[in-house]
Amino acid sequence: MVPPPHKAETELVDPSDSSPVAIKPVVSQSQTESKPMALDLSHHLSIESKIRQKSLLKVSSSYLARDPELLSLAAGLPSPSLFPIEKITASVAIAKHESARDGLWKNDGLLPGMRRDLHKEKDSSLKGHSEYDLSGALQYEQGTGAKQLLKFLKRHTEIVHNPPYRDWDCIMTGGNTHAMETVFRMLINPGDYIVLEEFAFPETVEGLKPLRARMIGIDMDAEGMRSDSLELVLETWDEDARGGKRPGVLYVVPTGQNPTGATMSMQRRKEIYNTCVKYDLVIIEDDPYYFLQMSDYIPGQDTGAVQVPQTNDQFLASLLPSMLSIDTQGRVLRLDSFSKVAAPGLRCGWITGSDRFVERVLRHNEVGLQFPSGASMAVLHSMLTEAWGQDGYLDWLVNLRAEYTSRRNTLVSAMDKFLPREVCDWVVPSAGMFVWLRVHYAKHPHKDNGVEAVEKELFEAGIDNKVLILPGAWFKVKPETSDVFFRATFASVSANDMAVAIERFGEVLRKGFALQT
Repeated sequence: MVPPPHKAETELVDPSDSSPVAIKPVVSQSQTESKPMALDLSHHLSIESKIRQKSLLKVSSSYLARDPELLSLAAGLPSPSLFPIEKITASVAIAKHESARDGLWKNDGLLPGMRRDLHKEKDSSLKGHSEYDLSGALQYEQGTGAKQLLKFLKRHTEIVHNPPYRDWDCIMTGGNTHAMETVFRMLINPGDYIVLEEFAFPETVEGLKPLRARMIGIDMDAEGMRSDSLELVLETWDEDARGGKRPGVLYVVPTGQNPTGATMSMQRRKEIYNTCVKYDLVIIEDDPYYFLQMSDYIPGQDTGAVQVPQTNDQFLASLLPSMLSIDTQGRVLRLDSFSKVAAPGLRCGWITGSDRFVERVLRHNEVGLQFPSGASMAVLHSMLTEAWGQDGYLDWLVNLRAEYTSRRNTLVSAMDKFLPREVCDWVVPSAGMFVWLRVHYAKHPHKDNGVEAVEKELFEAGIDNKVLILPGAWFKVKPETSDVFFRATFASVSANDMAVAIERFGEVLRKGFALQT
């Protein structure tokens, strides 16, 4: 049963208002106090999450905070003087806004003068060089992650998303795969239903299977999950026929969705959010590609000709608002990661949500992840706070977006040139790292064998022709699909290899469909 509506639940977002949510670079105390408090949505917590208790060993540190003269024989912390690592040096890129137009990279390497060397030592804080030294980074940490880095991330979240309720917080994770698995366990009991897109990243599905979650794949279009299909599923839910209660969790990748590359419009985001308010669902907003929102692709134009915002304010204003930024109730758990905007090997990210939910994530962290790698947090802290600052980080993101836009243009240009449109089509992605290619299997000579058989035949023919492009069956949530699909990426492939690979797959399609060359 859906609980009685809270007063705030009737205050829905107007889906017809497609104007972007105002981005506030500075939020005053009076503005914060005027925001509503999040709803208590703790009825969504799983049994596992509800029974988790505070770590008693972590609680002991609170006594030291109260009395700095207290001599502690409590925590079994190794002595920093015995850590074998004395110093970490990292050379990091320094991006300027204008370099997004002139180019920051050449031959996949940074241009000269576009880097800065950073150093972390055991006693950096004592020397006044840093607020976060190596002795602290290599030591045991609280489950929230390093407070010095978390401070930067919370300010960044406030600048970019400005959550419209008062009691929100952030907590660090080991990247979005870890964050996803954590919140799944926090919100789902065995046998529960969860709603997600009809195509999803395989690890998402694999993360849900051990929880014995039952997945409902919602139809998608060029903007991702269809709000009318979601509404229909929830409105017509029959507990007896389904053998279970209506889903209480929606998982969605709203920007540059993997694998389809789809990006929700502002109206679609509001419609999805309003439906979740209406039927009381918690939204897991997994958004690692958020800053890879791109300018328009213009056929025939130089693939390197990329529109670049003139200022960071213009860059922020050009981004579609997140679901977090329209959430007045604290029902969105937003997952952010450094994997797509820095490096996946850092294994660092963060979750933003209401205090109640963040506190439960902390309890999970304390007996699981504990905290992200201290070495990774040390490098990120130096890069973000000492080399870049908030504006410098946005400068980096502007450059990154320009580079991925150029790569997107290169792949799509090759598709325009080499793929036979009479048997396939695609939507040019406006974010992310992927292009989703639909192949019209009904025109294939072996169509009577079925969708999966035709897809497999084309996939294996691609391998034989020296091109690897992933089949849609690897990503499907629903048992049936209406057509053949393939996912291609432009993320880390050279322009020449992209063109050659697409030309080879074009040959596969022409041969498979018996088209004249």
